[in-house]
Amino acid sequence: MTVKTAQSGLDINLRWAQGQVFNDKRRFRVLVAGRRFGKSYLSCIELLKGAIDRPGETFFYCAPTYRMAKDIAWKALKKLVPKVWIESKNETDLRLELINGSTIELKGTENAMALRGRSLAGVVLDEAAFMDAEVWFEVIRPALADKQGWALFISTPDGTASWFYDLWCYCKEDATEEWKRWCYTTIEGGNVPKDEVEAARAQLDGRTFRQEFEASFENLSGLVAISFGDDNISAESVDINVMPLLLGVDFNVDPMSGICAVRSGDTLYVFDEIIMTGGATTWDFAEEVTRRYGVDRRIVACPDPTGGARKTSGVGATDHSILRRNGFNVSSPKAPWKIRDKITAVNTALLDANGDRRTIIHPRCKELIKSLRTLTYAPNTGLPNKNLGVDHAFDAFGYLCLQQFNLAKPETLGQTGYRIY
Repeated sequence: MTVKTAQSGLDINLRWAQGQVFNDKRRFRVLVAGRRFGKSYLSCIELLKGAIDRPGETFFYCAPTYRMAKDIAWKALKKLVPKVWIESKNETDLRLELINGSTIELKGTENAMALRGRSLAGVVLDEAAFMDAEVWFEVIRPALADKQGWALFISTPDGTASWFYDLWCYCKEDATEEWKRWCYTTIEGGNVPKDEVEAARAQLDGRTFRQEFEASFENLSGLVAISFGDDNISAESVDINVMPLLLGVDFNVDPMSGICAVRSGDTLYVFDEIIMTGGATTWDFAEEVTRRYGVDRRIVACPDPTGGARKTSGVGATDHSILRRNGFNVSSPKAPWKIRDKITAVNTALLDANGDRRTIIHPRCKELIKSLRTLTYAPNTGLPNKNLGVDHAFDAFGYLCLQQFNLAKPETLGQTGYRIY
């Protein structure tokens, strides 16, 4: 569909679902949508229309971080606004001043208190579910009061233990008729072919797929490894010694944990685990691996990425360099993954959204099996409960899964690469 703003004469192309949100006149609107729906494009259009309709006012686009604001919306906004409408542009502050005196500013909310003291006529909170509650309740909502400004919340879901989910529920109960909510899947957004979404289904576990592409609020409570089942356990998972030994490693914890596997096709066969207690060092761990599997075996270690910068106490060498000195190949990115990425990788490897199991674990891997069966989320956090003491084997297995299985970035769908929130 094509939407024409009332005062500007600007022609704007919107998909049907985007148009439903854009055309609604309620003051507070909440859009929950799947990946690649076109949320950021809609955000820029909303801000531009607001700036045109209310000359001389200030409008905010807010993202969880400054970097996200710049990467997601800044280029899109500059492309959307005709150059003849721009009075001034600040590339550092991400601010556009229009010839009618209105200003559009892009902000990261990682330091919410720095946004205090402003008076706003309108705001878009993009990926609002990933912001702290104080951003809305203590900073943005008061900033809208004197101008009676509007707010548009746009986000993929992030579980039910969050302020954003509470806000979503409030919209349904609101008696003032100031609030309205919508929920659209990626397919309903109309920007992504169905076959691309189906390709992503095979690269994510069921819960993550529903959250990211079907815009479902998933309950992040109970067991972390929700995809794990008895079908993942089999004595058929044996070492194939002509193949490289794949080693997931969780460093500098007690117990230090290693998960041993080989990969055949798309299946990961976990056949052994190395669990060392009593303050074992990375040197001790490397020696144990060599003792079990010899010096001639090609070993590919998939460790905790932070081990590339952290030096083991009293040694002066990083954990990764110690592994290399012992003849291991180290496969790890420079920056650590998000915890959610690791959980997604584990659950996808155990059972993807198509119902395929890519990991078989030998019954002798008792600590890993115990970890998968008993690790739960800490209450009201959406994160694993570290206090249970069963997370180390899970973490080692997670690093292995992240390195061995390319997970689809929701941003690029069928393309390979690691998933980034």
